[in-house]
Amino acid sequence: MRGKLIERVVAGSIAEELGIISGDRVITINDTEPSDILDWQLVESTEELLLTIQQQSGELVEFEIEKDYDEALGIVFPSPTLDKIHACQNRCVFCFVDQMPADMRETLYIKDDDYRLSFLSGSYITLTNINDEDMARIMRLHLSPLYVSVHTTDPTLRQQLMNNKRAGELLPIMKRLAAAGIEFHTQVVLCPGLNDGEALAQTITDLYALYPAVRTLAVVPVGLTGHRAELYPLTVGDQTHAQEVLDQLTRWQERSLAAHDTRFVFASDEFYTMAGMRPPPAIAYEGYPQLENGVGLVRILLDEWNMYKEKLPIQLQEPTVATIITGVSASFYLQPMVERLNQIENVQLTLLPVENQFFGGKVTVAGLLTFQDIKSVIDKIQGTLYLPTVMLKEGRELFLDGYTSNDLASAANVDVHTVNSLGEFLEALLGKEMR
Repeated sequence: MRGKLIERVVAGSIAEELGIISGDRVITINDTEPSDILDWQLVESTEELLLTIQQQSGELVEFEIEKDYDEALGIVFPSPTLDKIHACQNRCVFCFVDQMPADMRETLYIKDDDYRLSFLSGSYITLTNINDEDMARIMRLHLSPLYVSVHTTDPTLRQQLMNNKRAGELLPIMKRLAAAGIEFHTQVVLCPGLNDGEALAQTITDLYALYPAVRTLAVVPVGLTGHRAELYPLTVGDQTHAQEVLDQLTRWQERSLAAHDTRFVFASDEFYTMAGMRPPPAIAYEGYPQLENGVGLVRILLDEWNMYKEKLPIQLQEPTVATIITGVSASFYLQPMVERLNQIENVQLTLLPVENQFFGGKVTVAGLLTFQDIKSVIDKIQGTLYLPTVMLKEGRELFLDGYTSNDLASAANVDVHTVNSLGEFLEALLGKEMR
């Protein structure tokens, strides 16, 4: 079928004003059918457009559009790339997708390794499927920054970790792109006994040599589920290992600060939790460039709490009973906050850390909890139930195991509210009583 299918139209957008609806198809924009999302966005950003739409009836309609530069039309396609997503060609020994339970939504098993998504949405790519045509396009369009999963810069070790013969070509590719002005944010998934210790030191050294093209490096611990039958035998770090990693990264931060006024390398929050340590102050995160990698989320939470706790009321006019669901790791930071909130007269708040049985293993983050995990503690829920939005698919209120927040509300016979932040939760809990 001709054209590109429209999945939905953003409310209040130009497309909605024109009467374009879900199920219509984009035939051409400025007389050209876009090959992918980059082509679409380049043309869409211009001030004058000729858009040809095929309505569901089959009728072709042309729209002459004048708009502000960079103003989006509000058309959303089923695929984030508009065409097929570039698939991952690696078989990393630590791949999380390979460790997921069966019978989940099909989209959760997609392994993307697409430079376009890296540029547009910060997805991490390995650069193992980049060809000369891709390289030329990245440089021509100046798609920067890119987000790169490095894991190690040792060519042989990287080939072993990723089970890909091309994996060892990383540094030459990054150097070529850097010479063209492309910048990077990078990450290492740290596997004890494989790419830590001296291997990590070499990785930091090699990437640091590419500064400022390589802007940052995040080090995150490997995540292991209970579904690793016949997979490579990996282990997770303990408290001692986490402390060693933090000491190693701190030494590098001190060196980089002295030379370039940046810490360059950052540890994810999980290392501080494993080590039983509080994260450093906000200034140490330098604007949180690696926030999506779990670098600094806890610090933001703690700073937000310090701001709000000075505004807490002494009492509420009406009794308020509520429960917060969270993962095991976050409870370390949330418990003192809940204890303080329970000092407010008429507040009865329960913090309910839930163990992840669905994924099993060492998965402790709230974002991977499922309906089935929460259902196992459903009898402990009291009053209104609050969930962090990271547990649910954006815009669909859907858990990873396919159930919805409405399913949970029915099963628990309570109201379920999702919140984006601590501030949003406190406003919902305390309402107008916040000072």
